[in-house]
Amino acid sequence: MEQARPERDGVREGARGRRRRRLTAVVVLTAVVALVGVGVVLARPWVDEDALPSFRPAAPPEEVRSISLDFDVVVDDETDWDAVAARLDEVDATTVHLNAGRIEFTAFDWPAYPQYAAEPGTDHLAVAARALHESQDGVARQINLIIDAYTPELIKEDPSLAGIDANGVRSTHVASATQLMRGEVGERIADYAAALGERYDPNAIELTELNLDRFTFGEEDFDLFREMTQEADWPRNEDGTIDTGSPLIGTWRSDVVAGLLSRVRAALDEVREGRGEQIELSADVRVDWTDPAAGRPDSGHDYSTLLEVADRLVVWVYIGPVQRSPDDVESLTAALAEAGYDMSRLTMSVGLWKGRADDPTSIEPGELAGAVRRAATNGITSVNVTPYSMMSAEHWAALAAVWNPPGTS
Repeated sequence: MEQARPERDGVREGARGRRRRRLTAVVVLTAVVALVGVGVVLARPWVDEDALPSFRPAAPPEEVRSISLDFDVVVDDETDWDAVAARLDEVDATTVHLNAGRIEFTAFDWPAYPQYAAEPGTDHLAVAARALHESQDGVARQINLIIDAYTPELIKEDPSLAGIDANGVRSTHVASATQLMRGEVGERIADYAAALGERYDPNAIELTELNLDRFTFGEEDFDLFREMTQEADWPRNEDGTIDTGSPLIGTWRSDVVAGLLSRVRAALDEVREGRGEQIELSADVRVDWTDPAAGRPDSGHDYSTLLEVADRLVVWVYIGPVQRSPDDVESLTAALAEAGYDMSRLTMSVGLWKGRADDPTSIEPGELAGAVRRAATNGITSVNVTPYSMMSAEHWAALAAVWNPPGTS
């Protein structure tokens, strides 16, 4: 079974823990300010909007070479942004993906829910963007913003929001299909995307962790399944248990994810007096290495279905957890091209994770270089490397040898 990316859990929870004492003090101050009615100060007290750089260059790069920065890196006061910028220059990165957090743990003061800010009073996305929006020689970079769909804190507050598996086990992180499709969680995700779009006008909004591979069997989800499929019951095995691997369930899950993407797309289209239509909408998707063209409907990732709504799919090319080689990456892109996918709408995202999810290590620098090189095949012009926090000096050197070899600058 494919492993989830561990930093999507532990990193974010670690950041919350380290900031909890500081958050308590600032919340008290925020409450005092609110009482005297200084609403404008609460909404935007820390940044001169005129100083925000463009997140979207006038001319997009012909080849996208992007690095994803973990949420912990983005919101850490001790992040050396000059050092980050130097690393991006080293590999000639043309795009940066900044993790903007979750609807319950945000990288800036979201006026609708200021209590969820990682560090009230600091716009971490603006800080990062000012440092990274262009290379040392003045070439503009694209900046994309990532929204993580996990909601562990909201589920703690209200367990009814959680998805439930076929054995009745309630998820600690994943909202139900009904919540994503029609409920409060999906509404807040769309609202957060709109807030990011209005404030920053990013090149793209990217949704991650929309993996509906297990927790979609609660009573409300059963009602939603019957309504959307016109089926009277779940698909069943001969012994009467739910056939959780049924293609019908995979198709339905993909329709649910597409439904959430539609909510986000509609919200983005309304921002900046309609100019939000220019903001690209991306969705992270898993891979079926034995049949890449099929996508991963079991996770709600039927590629064709999602591409009816999303502008781009960010394909998880994570060779470490599944013990694949760089050669398998080129086989993946070849299969997608042969199936007729528009390769200009796909990003191959090479992940560094390897080993157990609770104790991950990194793939070797040579494996990273090989995977990145083979990802840019069969019409792929957008390659991502993730996450920044796992890149060693040796990884940076290996990546530079592919993206920025001597004599090319």
